[in-house]
Amino acid sequence: MPLIANGDITTPEKAQFVLKYTGADAVMIGRAAQGRPWIFREIDHYLKTGTYLTRPTNDEIHETTIEHVKDLYEFYGENKGLRIARKHISWYTKGLKNSAYFRAAMNKIEDNNEQIDYIHLFFEDLSKKNKYIAYEDHSNDKELAVR
Repeated sequence: MPLIANGDITTPEKAQFVLKYTGADAVMIGRAAQGRPWIFREIDHYLKTGTYLTRPTNDEIHETTIEHVKDLYEFYGENKGLRIARKHISWYTKGLKNSAYFRAAMNKIEDNNEQIDYIHLFFEDLSKKNKYIAYEDHSNDKELAVR
């Protein structure tokens, strides 16, 4: 029977440590994947090579966020989807430069088109400054498993 370890696995290093320490066959990722679906490829790459992947690009996070938000509108309907999307948008942008103001403003938006437009503006502004995601607190970079 396979043994799967979980609990606070938020970085490739933690995944590797837990696998070695427990002898588990796999790890299960939970909250660490909220807003960071690329964590699975980061962990997979690190376990196979011992090296880090390049940070995701702002364009990738932008496209992923827009696609996810539109899926939420379609699944839940525009009104409920707009509200549910707020927490997902928050997860995708948490820690990114200037995101606190963006998230606060996002939580006040009551129109789906305005929500989409504001996401576009935020990520377009980030992309002008840097191709790759950049977190405000650089001490968090290792915790967020991106280099």
